[in-house]
Amino acid sequence: MRSQKTFIILFLVIIVSCTKQPDTKELIKRTIESIDNINSINYKQTLFRGNSMDESSVLMREREFYYSRLKTDSIIGAKGHIYFFDSSYIFHEDIYDGDRLIRKHNIDSSAKVYDLIKYPALRNKPFWGKTTPYVIQYMLEYSLKNKEHYEFELGNDTLINEKECYHLKTILKKKALMPGFYEFTIDTNRVETMNLFVDKLNFYPQTMRFEIYGLDNPESVYFSDHRFYDIQINPELNDSLFVTSRDIIKGFKINEIQP
Repeated sequence: MRSQKTFIILFLVIIVSCTKQPDTKELIKRTIESIDNINSINYKQTLFRGNSMDESSVLMREREFYYSRLKTDSIIGAKGHIYFFDSSYIFHEDIYDGDRLIRKHNIDSSAKVYDLIKYPALRNKPFWGKTTPYVIQYMLEYSLKNKEHYEFELGNDTLINEKECYHLKTILKKKALMPGFYEFTIDTNRVETMNLFVDKLNFYPQTMRFEIYGLDNPESVYFSDHRFYDIQINPELNDSLFVTSRDIIKGFKINEIQP
């Protein structure tokens, strides 16, 4: 009888430990570790961007992303090819190999070229902001290294993409963080919050919502809501996805961007 009771107690302890809610810093570390195991990724995204006080300002965009990790790149952390959709038509493509970015506008056959070898000063200021997994990882790592400036919260668990997800919030007040540029910018009126909805099983984000508001007007929230789906982790990606030679914009009107 005693052994049966002992077994029941041990069983309950195991159940409780398996369902125990992680604290915020543990969840951040597990998410960082999860992303650290990703060398390539493909996913689709529905993006909502606008202001919470103005419904007419909210824009929706559909995109598909291919990223291959590039650890020496301090901007977005990856080679990338992004397809921008309007219904079934690809009206724009961004192609980046770490040395050159081509923004290819298929509607009017025009293209912007950012050559970072020819013009290395382009790297000294934000020229292309994309929320890759490695950007999310960078922001999480930065929050732990500078935790005295952050508030960390757990929201309600949420079902996303048929997956049970934790809701993690990192809140930065009176500062702004631009990934890839290593340090805070002081802004005494600013609050920015990153909301991550993290799969409970593999700790990979299923949704990221970024919110910014001013302390003088907290009701007016600027947001970008990134809803990821059809996520494939570590697929084999053909190098041709990331080619940035002039051949891919042959016949296009080219605007070469300079610092």
